[in-house]
Amino acid sequence: MLTALAGWFVFIVLSLIAGLHAYWGAGGLWPTASEADLVKTVIGISHSPTMPASATTFAVAALIFAAACFGFGRGVLGFDSLIFSRIPLAVIALVMLARGIYAYMPGPFSRASEPFATLNAIYFSPLVLVLGLACAWLALAPAET
Repeated sequence: MLTALAGWFVFIVLSLIAGLHAYWGAGGLWPTASEADLVKTVIGISHSPTMPASATTFAVAALIFAAACFGFGRGVLGFDSLIFSRIPLAVIALVMLARGIYAYMPGPFSRASEPFATLNAIYFSPLVLVLGLACAWLALAPAET
């Protein structure tokens, strides 16, 4: 039951995030009114008024959606393969947990522009940490019979 819940959570949240990245890759500006404001809000840099190239943003969206699919496969469909589900989920969990923790340490995140810095501390990084824990659960949970 918990594994299925974690699988649905990972799939839904990461799919929404992937969709948002695809929207930005296509030129969307939500939740801001200008590209410069979008950069400050979702990337946290003020020295560039433009978003990354569309191809880069679409690649990020595809990778995020792939991570969502690993969560769905293991948690919802019950696909239990060491090489094709558990190890990828463990890698995804490690990346997310590292990103979530690193955001609260001195470094690039501590020099991020506003409003990204506040949004990251309150929303983005905690969500990434929860997703990382859910992926870790999916990677390590016993197979359900």
